[in-house]
Amino acid sequence: MRALSVRTLCEFCDRSGDIDLRYTPAPTALEGIQGHKRLQMRRPKSYIPEFPVAVDIKDFHLKGRADGWDPSQNRVEEIKTHRGDLERQSTGQRQLHLAQLRSYGAMLCMSESLHEIHLRLSYLEIASDEVTHFDFTVNAAELIEELKQRVTHYQTWQSTLDQHRAARQSHIASLVFPFPHFRKGQRELAEAVYKANNRAKQLLIEAPTGSGKTLGTLFPAIKALQTESLDSLYYLTTRNTARRVALDAFELIQSDSPIPLTLIEMTSKEAGCIEPDKLCQGDSCPLAKGFFDRLPAARDEAFTKQLQTFDQTALQRLAKQHSLCPYFLGQELARWADIVVADINQFLASSAILYGYLVQDERKVSALVDESHNLISRCRDLYSLELRQIDYRFDTNNQDLQRALDSVQRAWQQLFSDRTGEQEFINYLPETLENALQKLCSVIGEELAMDPSSMELQNLLFASSAYLKLAEQFGEHSIARVEKRRRGRGELAILNMDPSLFLVERWQSLHSLTMFSATLKPFDYYQQLLGLNEPVSGSLPSPFEPDQIRLTLRRDIDTRYQFRARSIQPIAELLVELYHQNPGNHLFFSSSFSYLNEIEKAVAEMDPDIDLHPQRQAMSNAERQDFLDAFSPTSRKLGLAVLGGLFSEGVDLPGDRLIGVTVATLGLPPFDEFHDLMRNSFDERFGKGYEYTYLYPGLQKVIQACGRLIRTAEDRGTLTLIDPRFASREIQAMLPSWWPSPHLR
Repeated sequence: MRALSVRTLCEFCDRSGDIDLRYTPAPTALEGIQGHKRLQMRRPKSYIPEFPVAVDIKDFHLKGRADGWDPSQNRVEEIKTHRGDLERQSTGQRQLHLAQLRSYGAMLCMSESLHEIHLRLSYLEIASDEVTHFDFTVNAAELIEELKQRVTHYQTWQSTLDQHRAARQSHIASLVFPFPHFRKGQRELAEAVYKANNRAKQLLIEAPTGSGKTLGTLFPAIKALQTESLDSLYYLTTRNTARRVALDAFELIQSDSPIPLTLIEMTSKEAGCIEPDKLCQGDSCPLAKGFFDRLPAARDEAFTKQLQTFDQTALQRLAKQHSLCPYFLGQELARWADIVVADINQFLASSAILYGYLVQDERKVSALVDESHNLISRCRDLYSLELRQIDYRFDTNNQDLQRALDSVQRAWQQLFSDRTGEQEFINYLPETLENALQKLCSVIGEELAMDPSSMELQNLLFASSAYLKLAEQFGEHSIARVEKRRRGRGELAILNMDPSLFLVERWQSLHSLTMFSATLKPFDYYQQLLGLNEPVSGSLPSPFEPDQIRLTLRRDIDTRYQFRARSIQPIAELLVELYHQNPGNHLFFSSSFSYLNEIEKAVAEMDPDIDLHPQRQAMSNAERQDFLDAFSPTSRKLGLAVLGGLFSEGVDLPGDRLIGVTVATLGLPPFDEFHDLMRNSFDERFGKGYEYTYLYPGLQKVIQACGRLIRTAEDRGTLTLIDPRFASREIQAMLPSWWPSPHLR
């Protein structure tokens, strides 16, 4: 028997009509749970909430939980919470809700041997607590036959998937590595990934630059799809450019022996939408109109053809053939795909669709996370948010909306009334503001349902709803920052310090997890702040040799903030010296644009003939590419860039395109109040406040920037680290072990 949830069955069989993402706020998850409980508590004692029900039909063990079952009244209830006018609910939504209710009714008729059953569909409006009931009495035979037809429809689709899976498994079994030999360390990497899948473990592995990480992780993970009978593999990235690297590696793997695997590349809505000026609903966008009516044909085509790699170009081509939105088509196909290549947000965000599929369908999935050293900062940003008071100040003719906005402004004023300083950190969220925002969301929803054209209201709704969702989970892992500033321009931010509490459940839902990067030490830092559960960890040997680098530590130039002004001239002199001693292309990294600009000015004054090539703030993709393209094998440029910025990782300048890298400072985060609070928190919890807050994140940036120098076994170059702290034993121990002994100056 194959497990199948009622929700999955109905979503497959009973969705029809348009995509209808009108800008009406749904209740938050917590509000939905609380609303269900409130309604369930009003029912008689004979009422059983969250009643589990399961039946076997054909090859499926169909299961789910009815919101309520009252055997004394022979009534099953489906509860839905909503905001605003129920009349604005789309036909497709109502049809899906009824399908779920009728499926539960059929299952209860089968399990309880009933001849007929009473069905109740209840809608609870969260703000007013108003309940709307729709009651039906239906013959058991009718419901059971309807359910059997629904399962038969799904069984046809499952048969398509089974045929696809059988072909996939057969081909993977004979799959061979695409090169005659592994690189140094690459075989060990592949074996570690394969064993992690085999043993259902979490793996945290440091694989140096040049070891072929993408191929060395993707190949064994694909092999594990067959040996472990996994449903899917998620290749998750922390940088957009890494998706292309994964797609290229997959193409290489199947270049000699094509595999019947369906791969889907997922992007953000901004990147995937081809009608950005239209709303995601049938009244506005033709690609949303009738989307679910045309979806089955596109879905069948994607999974019946033997070879299908749907990167964004191929996905848009398929979507165009069926007049579908490519972004939402990609989301639908990802549910059944063998491999999904996506940004990490698609799995970790609060409403992440990949996580939703995995849990709802009880799928057996393994995941690879590329460039995992970025995860801590990425996840902190993901679980942080900022509200601005000024965004809630505008005039409107809608009196209800104006009153709600005025209420929010009063809450802002109350928040600032007892505060004298410009900035303050607090360990709670203001309840008055939260209540006012909840009311505002309800009113904005009503307004947008009638006129969805106001981008200002849409943005306000999104920001407010996101804040309320994050506020539900506010705790010791985060802190709130209140900024008073000038009148009417205050800000309130939820700042995450430790993302681990958000991540534990996500990682545990996976069959296995492999995090890999060139810089993942110390392992306990990543393990604790990423919420990993006793992962297997280790480092692989570098494919490079120490004699490829000439490493120099300049202890005589102190780059600490209090000495920064006096360091500018010596650094400029050093850069001029290195430039002339070793003709070719050099890259210099500093900790900030202001520091970089001062050093650039000093170098230009000292030697106007040097071809300076500085990074500028807010560079476009085209400007970024132009910056990199300027480093040719025959050019002589002194590039200037910022640690942790566009050019400090994910950049390949092999051979003579780059022969020298110089890094000034340890790249430590600012010593401000927020980081001091984080330091105190980590001191209490881990006894390593300074290391977790400052030292490890800073050195990670330094090592990543240095990694731009040696990209192939033929590369040679000079590496210079500026600051006396680099000579300390603690920091020396954290530098890559394959680097040579440094020359000290």
